Amino acid sequence: QNPLPERRLTVGVQMHGSDTLQPNLVGQKRSALDDISNKSDSGLTGVSKGLASGNAHPANVRVTRQAAARQRALQQQLQQLQQLPEDPMFVEDRPATSLESDARDPLTVPHYVRDIFAYLRKLELAHRVSPHFMQSQRDINATMRSILIDWLVEVAEEYRLVPDTLYLAVNYIDRFLAHVPVNRSKLQLVGVTCMLIASKYEEIHPPAVDEFVYISDNTYKREEILHMEGMILNRLKFELSVATTRVFLNRFLKVARAGEFDQTTEKLCEYLCELTLQEYAFIKYRPSEIAAASLRLALHTMRLPSWTPLLTEVSGYPPEQLHSCAAEMLAVFRKAEGNNLQAVREKFGHAKFLCVSTLTPPDVFV
Repeated sequence: QNPLPERRLTVGVQMHGSDTLQPNLVGQKRSALDDISNKSDSGLTGVSKGLASGNAHPANVRVTRQAAARQRALQQQLQQLQQLPEDPMFVEDRPATSLESDARDPLTVPHYVRDIFAYLRKLELAHRVSPHFMQSQRDINATMRSILIDWLVEVAEEYRLVPDTLYLAVNYIDRFLAHVPVNRSKLQLVGVTCMLIASKYEEIHPPAVDEFVYISDNTYKREEILHMEGMILNRLKFELSVATTRVFLNRFLKVARAGEFDQTTEKLCEYLCELTLQEYAFIKYRPSEIAAASLRLALHTMRLPSWTPLLTEVSGYPPEQLHSCAAEMLAVFRKAEGNNLQAVREKFGHAKFLCVSTLTPPDVFV
């Protein structure tokens, strides 16, 4: 049961060790479109702003050093990705699968499909969290995480954010909670700040910080959100480019549209994927596996051809490998109507989503 009125979480985060949240926080005031690094004269690293005017370096020297530092950071991240084990489903020496429509559109770069998906599969492995990370949390649990995400779904709808922003925010939340113990009174602060960061990454016109202060009913001050932003970015090592379920779903849906497919099935896939965002149990599955399983379950629900050789080729998942995830997804689909958390179901009950949340789930999945 959600103990909080009007779907708002109560708010406080007790950080431990080096991540302790200090009192009397002072954050830098700047618009949401400013530098996401949140640099300031009193920056998080404690580094002095500069030298005396007589010893200051020319501006071009500073720019060169900054560019060199960014280049070193990029090379380090690429080296880490190269050290990950190869995924045989996507790095086999075989021609890339591309659609006829892709071949006519140079923007889809069909010749690089295999390389792109090999990279995305490495990326999803690089940013996975332990499916047991909640055990390290002392004051929050999986139910509170579900309540938070349910509220963030409403926030995303209120500000008309793109779906990728929501998926990124949930990824940032889980990666942060996997390393930092958080008090339940500050859980909403973590959530709203992750949504702020994701908005800056995805949106053309992201909501301002003051909008997030307002949407959280002024529970947190602007300075607290900006301070938490710095903490989260440092904990995530500024690795914000993530292969989420939505990234893979977009490609799988494009392939599915080449066959017997309709808009209702597409919206049903989106609905199933958003339902799993709230479910802590789905962290054990890869984002690509969740996307593929949602498509297979949606096709089964709509009584369309369940899985084609082309989908196996593009997704890398044979139908039998998706059975466990799809069956668990069906259980979530079936219990959605009686769930206390209704934000996703209400969202997909609107006409613009073709009211797919009102569809009757199948009795069994085979």
